[in-house]
Amino acid sequence: MVKPEKNIKIVILGSGNVATHMAAALNRAAHVIQIFSPTPEHARRLASTLNDCEAVSELSQIRLDADFYIVAVKDDAISEIADNIPATGEDAVWAHTSGSVPADVFKGKCRNYGVFYPLQTFNRLTEVEFAKVPMLIEGDTPATVKRLFNLAEQVSANVRYADSTDRKLFHLAAVFACNFANRMWAISDDILRSRGFDLTLLEPLLRMTLNNALSSRPDAVQTGPARRHDTEIIADHISRLPDDYAEIYRIVSENISNAYPNEQN
Repeated sequence: MVKPEKNIKIVILGSGNVATHMAAALNRAAHVIQIFSPTPEHARRLASTLNDCEAVSELSQIRLDADFYIVAVKDDAISEIADNIPATGEDAVWAHTSGSVPADVFKGKCRNYGVFYPLQTFNRLTEVEFAKVPMLIEGDTPATVKRLFNLAEQVSANVRYADSTDRKLFHLAAVFACNFANRMWAISDDILRSRGFDLTLLEPLLRMTLNNALSSRPDAVQTGPARRHDTEIIADHISRLPDDYAEIYRIVSENISNAYPNEQN
């Protein structure tokens, strides 16, 4: 990371999980001067966690003298904001934080635009070590890319360029690695809680699984009854599950079995 530049002024549009963590990280390196949210209490709540930061709930109230406008809202709300961008300064950069929305959602709506995407999952319960979060940058011009790159380096030691095609690929991979994996953990936790246990019982297993996947190719360290084509155990497991969980088990087991056709039980 580079030396903070507190003279950089930033407006954050959004007040959810991404906006909350982004505002905290950026405010340590620059000055977040405003938080926008159409829900006034949400804007006030986030602004109150920052120094000298104003909360606004109308786009017409947004200050026009900021250097960066970071749009950290749900994907389907980005285009509405882009369609109503106020007349900010000529040097201002507008960027969203989405992994799936193309940068050109801002095309024709503002002078300089891009993407400022943190490849991480965010919630209000867990602190994020932002310095380790990969920041993926895209811009309408090389000059915009450089400015967004420099801003990202204020908060992360892992900054790289990624166009819309690559960013969508990274987001897709992240859905499997994070969202789908977490759902599997939730199901495991539900199964364990049905008999008075919880997911902490599997903590060593979870940590070993992640370590194995990161130290080798995940397909090389796959284990379990589906890889072994152990149909009796698979059938027994499915019989013990409610229908929705059983269907997930069946589909995933079939996928694993098909990936290892030559394995022996």
